[in-house]
Amino acid sequence: MDTKSSSRVGDIIPRVLEIMGLDDKFEEMKLIQGWVEVVGPVIATKSRPRMLRDGILIIEVESSVWMQELWFHQRQIIDRIAKEFPKVEVKGIRLEIERENR
Repeated sequence: MDTKSSSRVGDIIPRVLEIMGLDDKFEEMKLIQGWVEVVGPVIATKSRPRMLRDGILIIEVESSVWMQELWFHQRQIIDRIAKEFPKVEVKGIRLEIERENR
């Protein structure tokens, strides 16, 4: 195999996703999987990002107490996302109480 002309799969995947128009979704999934890096381990056990829609990150929280806590820290969360995941544009946060059986 000619190593000069071949590429590693890890180098090819981002380009393929971009061509297919899926690179934004890939970055969103990285954010969801890396939630603990954004908010820390304690808050990550009490909340989870569900989806990103039109720049609004929808986050489920365990209770109204945690909803209030994240509400107070939403600017820091958005700033941290911008730092850790610069390709994901989050303009705002919507918090929802976690529902059972989802």
